[in-house]
Amino acid sequence: MKKLARELSSLYQGGKVLLVVPGYDVSFLNYLEQELDSAFIVRDRQLTEGKTGIVRFPIAPQLWKHGNLIIVSNFATPKLLRKVDLAVIKKSEDLMREGYLSPFRILSYKVNSPQYKFSRSRLDFILSLGEASVVPANKEEAKFLRSKGIAVINNIFEAERTSTLVISRRMNLLNYLQLRSTILHGGRIIDLSNNREMEDWSIVSLGELGYYPFVSEEIPDGNIVDNKSIIPEIIEDRVIKPREKAQVVRMKKGQLSFNGVKIGEYRVRGGYLSLSLGCGRETFGAIPVISKFISPMSTGRCSVYFSCIKELGDPTSCREMAMEAYVLTLNYINSIANTNFTKVASLALRGISMKSIENGVALKLKVADEVIGVSLKRVEDKFLVMCDSCEKFKDTSIRIRSIQENYQRLVKVLRDLLLKEMITFKHSPSSQSRLEKP
Repeated sequence: MKKLARELSSLYQGGKVLLVVPGYDVSFLNYLEQELDSAFIVRDRQLTEGKTGIVRFPIAPQLWKHGNLIIVSNFATPKLLRKVDLAVIKKSEDLMREGYLSPFRILSYKVNSPQYKFSRSRLDFILSLGEASVVPANKEEAKFLRSKGIAVINNIFEAERTSTLVISRRMNLLNYLQLRSTILHGGRIIDLSNNREMEDWSIVSLGELGYYPFVSEEIPDGNIVDNKSIIPEIIEDRVIKPREKAQVVRMKKGQLSFNGVKIGEYRVRGGYLSLSLGCGRETFGAIPVISKFISPMSTGRCSVYFSCIKELGDPTSCREMAMEAYVLTLNYINSIANTNFTKVASLALRGISMKSIENGVALKLKVADEVIGVSLKRVEDKFLVMCDSCEKFKDTSIRIRSIQENYQRLVKVLRDLLLKEMITFKHSPSSQSRLEKP
């Protein structure tokens, strides 16, 4: 995990970043702290100004006020994706392929006793398993198991790495993924409540990518006693390992591709992100919404998912890859928003003389994957700035003065052009200050 921590820490450029690293533990947080000079692990909810706080999900509300945060989690959520400047998601399947995680085993048993009942047969079976960490079916069973010296998990976010995890009650997906993270180094899950259907790579990936909101779960009381003699019946025993082929999503040089097949083209202009897809064109103002990426075909609405099915014909893979495209798109518009436009304008003017502008010169403003062509020329006692590919900015002129003042005013005009064309949402004060600084 040290190599992975080094790789991910190199991506940090300030602001709020979400790192989804299924199966991480305290050592991974320590590696991050070592790799980033100004970072420290937040243990008491207190942050130091000027430092970068490393925190685990769930994050205390007051910590969001801090400018620089690295949030480490086993999964993303829609809310987390909207609140961070960058989301780096390492799916557990990919980490397993890369050797950071190991295949694990899941054994599912049928237990004919509901989780709201105190079942002696279920408890006898759990005790027969030997050393294990147990998610109890209810509060009364938790008390009994604890009295027998069994490691009972009351808070899923405090569960530690284990070789055997027993899940005695039905979980929702994100709660399951949090628990699953404890055995991703080669352990086993003993499933006593039909959680096995969530152990599907496409479902797991959607959860890790942030498709589902996090909902905490209540533990049943278990006041009703079930004395029936039950022998748990095994219904599945399988080893979870990566699929033969990885799902590959790319956003590069204006093209969105899934598994090497072009799905659409993207561009930011006029304060909007537009996606040209095989089923039409979608335009996004502000922040993109998931529904325009994963919209059911029954709605008839053009979406990334719809376009993918037309090209690849695989609804399951397309849903997963459309969600990943949503995450990459959020990262893309955030990277543009956090670009220093003054610096971009200054670089474009580097080496350009006033004499060459008088004769007419073409500039290329490069922001992320976007290249905006701008032409400068002299018209009488003014410099004319024109942009044919822009949607909001067309042209403007500045009166010729001293050489130094001319450069300063040109930089300001080009910066303002980029602000009009490339920003799709209102900036926070910290983002705005980054735009203004050269």
